[in-house]
Amino acid sequence: MSTTETITTKRHILDEMIADFVFYRDPKLLKAEYLKFLDVSKVNSADIKRYMMSFFNLRYAWQKTLKYKRYFEEFYPPEEKIEKIEALNHHIHAYLEDMTTLKNKIEVLFGEMKNDIKKVASNKKDIDEFFRAGVKKTKEVFAQVSKYRDEHRHRGTRFFDGDLLKAENAQGFLKIISNPTFDVMLNQEYKPEIVAKFTKEKEESFEAAKKRWIEMAARNNEQTTGYLGALLKGVRSPLYQFLNIKPIHEIIAVAEKTQ
Repeated sequence: MSTTETITTKRHILDEMIADFVFYRDPKLLKAEYLKFLDVSKVNSADIKRYMMSFFNLRYAWQKTLKYKRYFEEFYPPEEKIEKIEALNHHIHAYLEDMTTLKNKIEVLFGEMKNDIKKVASNKKDIDEFFRAGVKKTKEVFAQVSKYRDEHRHRGTRFFDGDLLKAENAQGFLKIISNPTFDVMLNQEYKPEIVAKFTKEKEESFEAAKKRWIEMAARNNEQTTGYLGALLKGVRSPLYQFLNIKPIHEIIAVAEKTQ
């Protein structure tokens, strides 16, 4: 496998483009046999730096959301410190915030690229249509997150997962009946039965909520990763035309042919 094939098969296109920006910002990072094929005489360093930072920020936001599947699966402190229901609730709210941040960063970058690409594109109508379709697709990809988050934010109410709320209520009831001042009023023969009932409800509801958010995170990871790939593949060529650069893997391919 050639160097070019290795580069293009192991990286997401977002990482490829960031690497391109980095090499054009600091050409000395390239090996000498490749550097002589890199023309930086006409590139706009300021625009490359701007996009490099925008892409780094986008990558950070995207990679952050990818971690939540594992958070939902495994990230629960010892229960004597933080109860698992509270931890899952925290994960859910943080996830919705971080997914919304990712959506916002994509939309901002969309607008930025559209304005710049139209400066050099001859087919401005096609560019407008591409970005309109991109905006529509962004809404589709993040529709589930928006459904959970936006309705409650606009109403000024806290979002509750139905199963997790059942688990919280069951847990709250178990705490109430464990209070000594309340315990003296209880039918002690019936108490074990009611404790078992609400303990089961707490555990089953928690596991149902946990399972749903693990599955949702997995689906969203696949969607956002594929969506970002498709988006950047569509925009890479006209964006590079604006920046007056080429993909580094193309430069390496040319260099390898001359060897």
